[in-house]
Amino acid sequence: MRRLAALTLTAAVLVGGATAPAEAGRAESTYQRQAVKATNAARTAQGLKPLRTTDCLQRAAVRQARLMAQREEMFHQDIGAVLADCGLSTVGENVAYGYPSGRSVVRDGWMESEGHRANILNGAFRLIGLAARKGHDGRWYVAQVFGAKG
Repeated sequence: MRRLAALTLTAAVLVGGATAPAEAGRAESTYQRQAVKATNAARTAQGLKPLRTTDCLQRAAVRQARLMAQREEMFHQDIGAVLADCGLSTVGENVAYGYPSGRSVVRDGWMESEGHRANILNGAFRLIGLAARKGHDGRWYVAQVFGAKG
């Protein structure tokens, strides 16, 4: 089963698995790299600038993906906290589970859903953090966090 969820927040509006750790780390890194590359390909195809990864958004994405994998359920984090923690004016989040690769979560999941596609193609976003973690159920849990400053 595959599921998706999208969320966006603007400051103005609000004034695990069975594999060895090294193997899992490589798999996570590959998944994440594929997803960021597919996200930026979708953006540039629409004439938008590619997104840059940032440490703060990456930490937020890792935290969320890890929590979803541990609980084996999909849910959004408090992106208001991400807004404040990372000093951003706008943040958005796409989450998903069950997609076998970083390319598939973007192409077959988020880009096929109006709300998720809107986050990916939001021209105000300039920054990204993306993380994928496997739950004990063997499914990938993915968090894609977007942001913009000022």
